[in-house]
Amino acid sequence: RGVVQSELNYSVILSCLAGLRPTPVIYWTFNGQPRGTGEKLIIRRLSREDLGTYMCVAKNSQGQLSSEPVKVSLSEVEVDSTDEPIDPDPILTVSGGSAIALLLAGCAGLVVVMVGIGSAIAQAQRTDRRRIRRCC
Repeated sequence: RGVVQSELNYSVILSCLAGLRPTPVIYWTFNGQPRGTGEKLIIRRLSREDLGTYMCVAKNSQGQLSSEPVKVSLSEVEVDSTDEPIDPDPILTVSGGSAIALLLAGCAGLVVVMVGIGSAIAQAQRTDRRRIRRCC
């Protein structure tokens, strides 16, 4: 609440929940400038340029609400700047329509591979039959 501390090159996730009706559009500001939209703001590989004040704004036809400001800063234990950057574990999350599309694409790819294998087997069998007929 109020301050999020992290080390450079780590991911920071800010979440905003707004219980407004009708459902609001949620967007984020960084030092007063627009930064992104949606309930979550993901800052990948935190850099010095990402340090500052973030706010969540929820806006609908009834009005607008703003969160308390959240300051993103470096951890109090400063890492020596001569150290090599640490690569965070890659995280991939997919949900909703994207997950369904990815699943369908994977299934379609599997079908294409299976049809290709089946066709190759059928072609090989036809070729073998032709060879047998010529020999005998």
